[in-house]
Amino acid sequence: MTERILKLGIVGLGRAFTLMLPTFAHDGRVKLVGATDPIASARAQFEKDFGAPSYASMEALCANPAVEALYIASPHQFHAEHVRLAASFGKHVMVEKPMALTVDECSAMIEAARDAGVHLIVGHSHSFNTPIRRTRELIDSGRYGAVKMIHALNFTDFLYRPRRPEELDTAAGGGVIHSQATHQMDIVRLLGGGLVRSVRAHTGAWDASRPTEGAYSALLGFEGGAFASATYSGYGHYDSDELLGNIGEMGQAKNPADYGAARKRLQGAATSAEESALKAARNYGGRL
Repeated sequence: MTERILKLGIVGLGRAFTLMLPTFAHDGRVKLVGATDPIASARAQFEKDFGAPSYASMEALCANPAVEALYIASPHQFHAEHVRLAASFGKHVMVEKPMALTVDECSAMIEAARDAGVHLIVGHSHSFNTPIRRTRELIDSGRYGAVKMIHALNFTDFLYRPRRPEELDTAAGGGVIHSQATHQMDIVRLLGGGLVRSVRAHTGAWDASRPTEGAYSALLGFEGGAFASATYSGYGHYDSDELLGNIGEMGQAKNPADYGAARKRLQGAATSAEESALKAARNYGGRL
């Protein structure tokens, strides 16, 4: 029996798509059939690489009958609007994390998908990583007893990597709460049993030149009695991947001497436009 191929459209050819592209390209069950992005060079690169059309507007992509489902990797502040639009065209959706900026937006997205009879998946990724899944399997085996305490700890230079202006604006979905807490919560909820009954947390916004939250510590209590502490700092001059033998989150070996390169690149940007260009240069399609 021939395996069914999912015909996928891409909303946003930025950083998330850059990281997901190897997975899409190597999975024979997926075919990229269209894309939309505001950057013309990224659209041209997509057409060249995949022989598929690209569009300046999401409406045009949604109107393409070849598109069965959409991978929404647009900036955070557009997720709610883009999911509702996709649903109105009858397209299934996988939306990148964070799902949206408010609980009300998330509820509206769920309602839109339900009313349209389409599937909506929020693409938290790390709980699908093999080491995390294996840890959950070991917990389920009962060989080591019930989980009681979980500790999640990350120190990175997240806030000092080149950013677009909205990534430094909490109201637009910027900062580590929207971008990084979603990963930690995804993992600790899988390992801790899922349902959280209490949360106590502190956040830190300590650099006026990067005016958003760059750090947090949270204590979560689960219904089953386990609890988890989760700490993240994006101000770090220390890279916590050293604790894991300098192996990065994608499984790649890291050279400790390279840490700090992002700060050095940032020093060369005199304006927010120049900083945005630095970020774009690392993504699919290259420079602005």
